[in-house]
Amino acid sequence: MATAVNPYHERRTGERRRVAYPGLFSAEGMRVSWGGIFGGVLVAVGLLLLLAALGVAIGISAVDPTQTELAKVGTGAGIWAGISLLVALFIGGFVSTRIGATHDASTGFFAGFLVWVVSLLLVAYLAASGVSSLAGGAFSLMGGAQQMAEQVQQQAQDIQQNMPQLQQKAQEVKPQASRAAWATFGALILSLAAAVLGAAAGRRRAPRSSYPSSSGT
Repeated sequence: MATAVNPYHERRTGERRRVAYPGLFSAEGMRVSWGGIFGGVLVAVGLLLLLAALGVAIGISAVDPTQTELAKVGTGAGIWAGISLLVALFIGGFVSTRIGATHDASTGFFAGFLVWVVSLLLVAYLAASGVSSLAGGAFSLMGGAQQMAEQVQQQAQDIQQNMPQLQQKAQEVKPQASRAAWATFGALILSLAAAVLGAAAGRRRAPRSSYPSSSGT
């Protein structure tokens, strides 16, 4: 007599869940919801711009330019920018997995990673576009090619005369530039962690009590 074999005995845990919940796991393997990712990116960038505007408003209202040192202003602005980036990416990662109805942990990790990458690329593009537009406007106001050539020649002569001073300044600035580069690297790692943790927090959990038992027939 043939023995009835429970099909769930022949499947791993992840595959068993896909069989029990075909509406939640529509395909084998990992599937990322791009709709959720783009939604998370939009939320992250929007929050980042909102927090940046809030920081500028607070800074203008609270800082007295006649009494406050510029170094303190720069430090405060950097701290605010870092906090804003972490908050925006955490919420963006949360939204990406919540909208995308993500259940799998590895899928949630990649969703947070993609939110981080796309958000940073979009912010960099917006910053570069703003700089290029400002530069284009400045050059459009400059008059005459001959006048520009004379200015460039004069500046080149000034640079040659001041070369020793410039080299000394470069040596003085080198430690600060190194610290700034490492700080930027650390901020990127922390922002990636914030996006991934947000995605993990927004990941939906399927009810375990409804899973079919492996001991049933």
